[in-house]
Amino acid sequence: MLHSYATNQSAAATVMAGDMILTSTSKFCYLGSYPSNTVAMDDDITARIAKGCSALGGHQHRLWCKHGVSLKTKVEVYRAVVLTTLLFGSECWTL
Repeated sequence: MLHSYATNQSAAATVMAGDMILTSTSKFCYLGSYPSNTVAMDDDITARIAKGCSALGGHQHRLWCKHGVSLKTKVEVYRAVVLTTLLFGSECWTL
């Protein structure tokens, strides 16, 4: 059952599951993204940047610091791992 109560300029909804009122949240992680109740994508973009940095740092000692690995191989790994992690879901970002 869904009840709407108008408060000032915004509308709040109370969702019931049986006799229990479900609480709402302003931010949560869903499939790696952070949808919110606003159009701002700051949390999602910040999380993506952190995941991209983590992907880059995860290969620090095994790849980036190795002198025997060619620059071409490093660039290909960067494109395949870091950029794809960083830009995943970016087509949905509101700019």
